[in-house]
Amino acid sequence: MWPFSKPKPIPPGVIIRNRLGEEIDRVEGWTLEHKDLRLRNWPHVDLNGVSLSGSDLSGSNLLGANLSRASLRNCQLVGCEISYANASDARFDSSDMRGCLMWRTETHGASFEDILIDETSDIPKRKVCRCDTP
Repeated sequence: MWPFSKPKPIPPGVIIRNRLGEEIDRVEGWTLEHKDLRLRNWPHVDLNGVSLSGSDLSGSNLLGANLSRASLRNCQLVGCEISYANASDARFDSSDMRGCLMWRTETHGASFEDILIDETSDIPKRKVCRCDTP
């Protein structure tokens, strides 16, 4: 018996794949929750059912992504490109989506409770108009 405890296993990293199954990136750790994922170039990424809760994806390119059933709660999505994606049944609750573009994105069943948006955001069925008062 060793006098020391067993060493903790080294996380293998999360492999990020596109819709064709090709590896496009790796993220250190066991999950994608609470990660700094800013400025990632993940076009056509397949994150179906994946939890990214609490992560910072600001400025990332998720054009054509599969985010169906994904959890993006409490995420930073400032300036994120999510156009032409499938976000059916995804959760965006309490996320900062200022400047986030979701043009032509499927959002059937998606949840957008308590999100932060501005006039530059393009979220389906949600618009903010700038009102300048004298």
